[in-house]
Amino acid sequence: MDQDLHGLEATNKVDWVALAHGGGYLKVGIAQTLEWDGSDRTLGLLQAKWSTCLAFAAGGELRKLYPDHAALPWKIVLSCQSEPDERTKEFVRRAAETTRQEGGDFIIERQWEAG
Repeated sequence: MDQDLHGLEATNKVDWVALAHGGGYLKVGIAQTLEWDGSDRTLGLLQAKWSTCLAFAAGGELRKLYPDHAALPWKIVLSCQSEPDERTKEFVRRAAETTRQEGGDFIIERQWEAG
């Protein structure tokens, strides 16, 4: 894997982890680094990235690395610079169901709407 890849193209790593504003949950972040074009490639990258984040959070690595926050709930956050296309939104809706079954959630955070 190319070390220069980041965001969606770095499917084997989590982009960032942060405590949500207010401290209510941990955020496992995916950074939008490509335009949402509805292509199979972009959707495939997102699917792979989500899978990596899910394994990190649900598999215990998140709690191991951040033991002081181990009791907090977690969410995978797709941090977007632009509005996702319909295929991407549908994937997030379906993946959120699976993520909730694993004890977390999967949400879209729209940077242009953030306070």
